[in-house]
Amino acid sequence: MTPDLPADPLASRHTSPVTTPHVTLAHISDPHLPPPPVHWRAALNKRALSLLSWKKHRQYVHLAQTCAALVKDIGRTGVDTILVSGDLTNFGTPDEFAEAARWLEALPAPALVIPGNHDCMVRQSASVGLDQWERWSSRQYPYVRLQNGVAIIGVNSGIPTAPFMAYGRVGRRQRERLEALLEQLGKEGLCRVVMIHHPPKRGLVPWRKSLLDYREVAALLRRAGAELVLHGHSHDATLTHIAGTDIPLLGVASASLTDDRPHRQACWNHLTIHPYEEGWKIDLARHRLDGSVSERASWKRSGRKQAGRTGA
Repeated sequence: MTPDLPADPLASRHTSPVTTPHVTLAHISDPHLPPPPVHWRAALNKRALSLLSWKKHRQYVHLAQTCAALVKDIGRTGVDTILVSGDLTNFGTPDEFAEAARWLEALPAPALVIPGNHDCMVRQSASVGLDQWERWSSRQYPYVRLQNGVAIIGVNSGIPTAPFMAYGRVGRRQRERLEALLEQLGKEGLCRVVMIHHPPKRGLVPWRKSLLDYREVAALLRRAGAELVLHGHSHDATLTHIAGTDIPLLGVASASLTDDRPHRQACWNHLTIHPYEEGWKIDLARHRLDGSVSERASWKRSGRKQAGRTGA
């Protein structure tokens, strides 16, 4: 982890001039890394259905070589940080968490991660699950990491659900903390990039996969503000807005998915964030596996303090 991404939320911060003209981020999601063998005892629950789905279909479309090609393209761009918005695993087993930690360690740039619904498929001790990713996230959500005036806020929407369900929930405590963080970071003029697995917007996924408290999350974003919200889960490359705001809501296709539909083909979002005048300019280039760009967009977001900020 780079020195300007502190280990604890809002820890060891001080004011200093921005040291680089911009910050570059790679946003990927839902790599669904090839799982190690699953012991039968670990599948005496909801995992059994997911294991059946993997063996019958998903292993043939979520391909390791596809994800590897995508990561290789990211490596060629020299981004500052890679943001992974959940579903690194398929069944959320302890062995999968360990394999995913090794994958995170090997990425071509420092990474930040949040869990998805597959990572939270069943209830289990954090010590064998999410705590294995603490180096790239936190034990407490939402967390904040700072990089040259950009605040990356990781939210956990993953919860265990009933069979055939994949919905998520942020919950009251996280929402209260998230709103307080966004307000504080906004007052300091930081560029606030929120990362969440389930999209906080109706219609991007079916109800059984939705964020149950999307209305409450959207409302707090309207009140507190943010410069950009990133999500995964849908396996679709989309660009919309948080309802009732001009806050861009950016989705991305699965990092390992092979699909004939262009919006479902594996891709990654290359984001460049520039300070300008009293705000931030955010440029998006959506990359295919071969490095070609399928979509571009730009936004100007107000609110930056003149001096800028960085973490220590």
